[in-house]
Amino acid sequence: MSIKQRRLTKGWTQEELALHTGLSTRTIQRAENGKSIGAESLKCLAAVFETSTENLIQEQHMNSAQNVQNQENVSLTETERSAIKYGQSLLKTPKNGEKDPLSGIERKAVDFGKALLTKLKP
Repeated sequence: MSIKQRRLTKGWTQEELALHTGLSTRTIQRAENGKSIGAESLKCLAAVFETSTENLIQEQHMNSAQNVQNQENVSLTETERSAIKYGQSLLKTPKNGEKDPLSGIERKAVDFGKALLTKLKP
């Protein structure tokens, strides 16, 4: 659980957490944004949340790694974009006059799969 999640679980604003810990609101903001804070600040947060500093550090590292992974998932290369576009084009039934990139049996399989997905959607 992140520092922000812990704060929200207690129903506190950043200012209220600052009062409980004796830290500045800016330090709370830095901690919630995954920025580094001093050891003493970390001890104050750990005391208020009744956990260890090691636990808070580990959670911050996990959250930072998750944020990096999410950012990596968003940035696609041109090759990846091209592959996605091609995959999407395969799912579309060609309009009159357009050449179908799939063979007849492949088109039937794709259409069958799309029909199954339609039936399964709530």
